[in-house]
Amino acid sequence: MSPLSIDLEFVDTDAQVAEASRAALAESGIALSARSVSLDGLLARPPGSCPHAVVLDVSVCAGEPALAVRQILTHCPEAVIIVTGAGAPASAISRAVSAGARGFLLKPYQPGDLVATVRDAYESARALGRARPAHTTARRGKLIPVYSPKGGVGCTTIATNLAVALASKGLTVALVDLDLQFGDVGSVLDLKSANSIADLLAQPDITQDLVNDTFVKHSSGVRVLLAPENLAVVETIDPADAVALLKKLTALFDYVVCDLWSSLEELSTQTMRAADQVVLVTTPELPALRNLQRVVTATRDDLHLDDKALFVGNRMPGKGSLTPEQILSAFGEVRSAFQFLINSWSTIVEMQSIYKRLRALDAVLHDEPLGPLELANAST
Repeated sequence: MSPLSIDLEFVDTDAQVAEASRAALAESGIALSARSVSLDGLLARPPGSCPHAVVLDVSVCAGEPALAVRQILTHCPEAVIIVTGAGAPASAISRAVSAGARGFLLKPYQPGDLVATVRDAYESARALGRARPAHTTARRGKLIPVYSPKGGVGCTTIATNLAVALASKGLTVALVDLDLQFGDVGSVLDLKSANSIADLLAQPDITQDLVNDTFVKHSSGVRVLLAPENLAVVETIDPADAVALLKKLTALFDYVVCDLWSSLEELSTQTMRAADQVVLVTTPELPALRNLQRVVTATRDDLHLDDKALFVGNRMPGKGSLTPEQILSAFGEVRSAFQFLINSWSTIVEMQSIYKRLRALDAVLHDEPLGPLELANAST
């Protein structure tokens, strides 16, 4: 079967339900933008950002899903709704279907059953002209956030230099400052702008013209979206909306590089979950290394950072720091992923090497043959 190329969101009190089905959904071209959302959160979305399909659990509907189905369809008239639940009365399910739901699954269900139900419901609705068209533009860009659980280790420096280095290779690059409260990307690149990510969230379509008007262009060619100047705006930014925007940007750029702040909050975790690759930064001091290892361990079942992270050691060697051998030994199971140790930031030459290693990591993840440059760098 061909991939569906649609977006789906769960409205469920149990966030693990979405995670249990994520892999099976992804194989069928069904993308999850968040682990789960509340009904109020979904209804507060700009209409243009509604998902193609919604899995609605009766637990969030006070036992009466028909009202919630009508509310969703009023706000997102082309959404395909699948109702789920354990022990829900047949009469309640019947009313939900009459209200517009297109399928029902009794909990617990297998991921394959969910995929089949979503596919059947979406294709039936599409045949009747009642479903949002599937994505027609293939995602071509890569989403690469730069993160460390410890502030001051150089994430902003690495993110900005990586973006400039990628642009110097003739690639189209967007750099998004997701340290929404106190981001420093503008200061590092000496840029100012009245626009921020908040200005794009209400836009149903992200076009190149809109990007040109909203992003500020650096002399390197990198298009930059700065953090909001007004801190009050930060509270209005929904993480799921921000990640949905990042995904749209990958249709316009070869690379979308994000500078995350150090807190492991919802925006950071959702961005890393959606990422193709993640640059994790540390310095050779024990607190920074310990915090990074804690993040990798705590999020292993969710973010799978062992598989898609490029570990970067900054400011190596440092005074009184651990040796590379001690670091590799301390990281144990992620030893093979700790690929790059940075000695100097006098030029961006080092970032050219990180670019080659990102290409090598991407090839390994997708079982593609390595080119001569990637092969050489993967073995050093």
